[in-house]
Amino acid sequence: MSSTPKGNNNRNFIKRPDVSIRDKKLDTLNVQLKKVDQEISLLRKQIDQYQINDKTSNSRKSLLDENKEIIKTQANLKNRRNNIHDNIKQLDAQIKRRNNEINDKLGKKTQYNSLPAAKQRISEIEDIIGTGDLSIVEEKMMVKEMQSLNKLMKDLALIEPIKKAIDADKAKIVELKEELSSMNSKEISSKFEQNQKKLDELQSSTQVVYDKRQGLYNKRTALYKKRDEIYAQIRQIRSDFDNEFKSFKNKLEKEKLKREQDELLSKVLEQKEDALSKLEEKLTHAKVPAFTYEIEAIENSLVLLDPTFEKPKRDIMDGFNDKSLDTNTHIREVEANDLVMVEKKDDAYTNTVPSKSKKHKKKGKSKTAATQGEVTVFSKVDGKFSLEPTLIATLAELDVIVPISHDDVSKTVEQLRSKLDEFKNKQDEQTVKNVAQAEKDIEECKAKFEAKEEKIKKDLEEKRLKEQQELEKNDE
Repeated sequence: MSSTPKGNNNRNFIKRPDVSIRDKKLDTLNVQLKKVDQEISLLRKQIDQYQINDKTSNSRKSLLDENKEIIKTQANLKNRRNNIHDNIKQLDAQIKRRNNEINDKLGKKTQYNSLPAAKQRISEIEDIIGTGDLSIVEEKMMVKEMQSLNKLMKDLALIEPIKKAIDADKAKIVELKEELSSMNSKEISSKFEQNQKKLDELQSSTQVVYDKRQGLYNKRTALYKKRDEIYAQIRQIRSDFDNEFKSFKNKLEKEKLKREQDELLSKVLEQKEDALSKLEEKLTHAKVPAFTYEIEAIENSLVLLDPTFEKPKRDIMDGFNDKSLDTNTHIREVEANDLVMVEKKDDAYTNTVPSKSKKHKKKGKSKTAATQGEVTVFSKVDGKFSLEPTLIATLAELDVIVPISHDDVSKTVEQLRSKLDEFKNKQDEQTVKNVAQAEKDIEECKAKFEAKEEKIKKDLEEKRLKEQQELEKNDE
């Protein structure tokens, strides 16, 4: 049987995070941070002292603005030139396409590309034919050529609008090229170069100031970085302390629940030990052979009623020398504070089978009577048969006929012997049943208390998880 846990001995000391150590670290870092802030403030003042005069700044600003305008103008000119070149390319392509269209209609071998030229040739042919000097063949050839020229004149009349469009395109190209030549960007570029030269001169004159300011800027950047590192250390220290404190609270809560569990389990174990102690005591009684009292009473009665009966001699420790009576009860060492007064309750187990008599009420009296072997059993009152009252009570308790004459004694002895045999035959079986029932009760008791212990542990674990979830929710 397990002993009652002592919570005070199992408690662990949980050290609270030392705030003074955290504050000491933070104080050191705050001193460093203050020093860095002072250095940054001093650098800002020095940077403000190294300023370029207004005249130089205005001149530089004016030149920069002018250069911006020049760059903008150059960009516009570049876009216009690109547009003009694109238009010229488009017009050239359009002229080429139209010339191909004219060649397709007139043919590449024709000598006359205009109406006046074709009309002049027709007039020459008519004059030659009018002289009458031509032969018939020559005249036919001239007539055929004149017919071709008349057809050509019709085609020329159709392509005349195309030629006019070509001439218009050529005139447009001439205009665009003139516009392109008028866009003189050399002056603008020269102006830009002059301004850039002036800016370089200003830059050279102010370079010393810029260098000093840049050096101060670099120092200030380094101090900013150092300050950020100090802030990071401060945040880390605070975060580490918060985590330690959170861990401390979690350990404290676990220890609190552990103490609560130990206290509850201690009470349950005390109850378990008390209950098992009583049940093991009952088991010890159950291992005493059943019907011992009844057999003893019958044998004592037979000794008084039957002279031939010899009472068996028994060692009074026979029932206790059996190894089966060893309950292996664990005896724990108790302190004065652990002792609790327990009221003795009636034994729930009996070594006898209930009978129809009122033997339990008269057990004390009958036992006394059974042990008085030398008392006179038979006596005559006024010459009549009589028995001692104690023997009568014992026989009545055993549910045996009480003899009222010498003739009835044999029947009583016979009943007593019959009951003695019956009790002895059932003694082992009843003893086994009593022991089994007592052991079953012990196992049920153990199972019941184990279930209680598990329930306590489960309830406390659920409580711990719930409190932890609430704590995490509050931290968020």
